[in-house]
Amino acid sequence: MHLCLVRSFREDRCVAAMLQFISKVLGPEYIAPITDDVYDIWEETCLNKPTLYLLSTGADPTSTIDDLARKPMFKKFPCKKVSMGEEMEGPAMERIKDGFKTGDWVILNNCHLSLEFMAEMEQILNPKDVEVHEEFRLWITCAPDPAFPLGLL
Repeated sequence: MHLCLVRSFREDRCVAAMLQFISKVLGPEYIAPITDDVYDIWEETCLNKPTLYLLSTGADPTSTIDDLARKPMFKKFPCKKVSMGEEMEGPAMERIKDGFKTGDWVILNNCHLSLEFMAEMEQILNPKDVEVHEEFRLWITCAPDPAFPLGLL
């Protein structure tokens, strides 16, 4: 009944009222944000399968990945970063190829702006006659897009 009144008189407060209701009825763990530890994610990664982060408003895992890379066990700081967009496929490809040789981590940001390049990513990460350093990792961030290549998901 309370939620109906809130919706009737203050629609702008509906989300806050619903969160409060869920917290009281089910418990605060049901409204807590879900965050995965980057280290736990890294433990499941491998060199030829990128880690994909789907972005939401205000969320950017780049600094968290950099923090992990700075840890003494990795010594990878700074990660090689490319903000994707117009004409950035070349620099991204250079950083990936360098990472193959050196074992650096590469972060490609805003990959929803280069969907054609993302469609080629499976072939890029499985090169023939090229040895990939075992510590190389590729991290991809992008906004949700229905045209994103399913092979990377």
